[in-house]
Amino acid sequence: MAEPLQIGGPLGGASAAGPLAHWPLLTVSVTALVIGGLLCAWLLKRFGRAVMRSPQPAVGVTRYVLTLGFAALFVGVGLAAAGLLFALQSYDAFTRKRLVAEVQCIEMSPGKLRVYLVPIDQDGATRGATETYDLEGDQWQVGADVLRFRPFLTVFGVETVYRLTRVEGRWVRASDANAHKPSAFDRGGGTTRGWLALYRDGKRGPLGWLIDGAHGQSVSQMPDRRAVYELYMTANGLVVNKRTF
Repeated sequence: MAEPLQIGGPLGGASAAGPLAHWPLLTVSVTALVIGGLLCAWLLKRFGRAVMRSPQPAVGVTRYVLTLGFAALFVGVGLAAAGLLFALQSYDAFTRKRLVAEVQCIEMSPGKLRVYLVPIDQDGATRGATETYDLEGDQWQVGADVLRFRPFLTVFGVETVYRLTRVEGRWVRASDANAHKPSAFDRGGGTTRGWLALYRDGKRGPLGWLIDGAHGQSVSQMPDRRAVYELYMTANGLVVNKRTF
């Protein structure tokens, strides 16, 4: 009986916690904007009192010039840091990928495949029990329900929601697929009524302001007993990476 490679070890490829590295930029931006805002508020207060002819302590021109200069400096630094932070956060959001499963596929005989799938919990660290599937086809295929959110939410850390729902065999040629009985297995009960409702109505009404798309998606690859396939969820859905030993 064919046995899978040892699927495990470090969770390769998952993006690092990029937003944590942005805290210094956030601190600089907030601090600079607060200081700049206080200096601007002092200037506006002095100007308002002058317009209303209210009594106030006399201040030299030099102090006004210095206050105005430092206010412009701090506000500029704060806005520049905020812009850089937004750009980095946007880049992280749209390049971030989360490891959701590892797959190995062994060809037992022509058109006969054995698939070993290890689901990875949404925390990216907890491995589930190995699942085994015997399939017919030239390729293995894993399908998922995918819910994508609008880009402005993705920038603020809202991640794509998913469920791995199907493992099946795939024939490369349509004539072979038509000539064979499909071999497919549902995971976790398959696609639920709630997901089907999102497919139909997810972008209607108020939810349309938040949801960018709800759909099924699948990835497929050829068998290779010397490879482990890493399935990642990105902002746009599933991708697969082949890691060869």
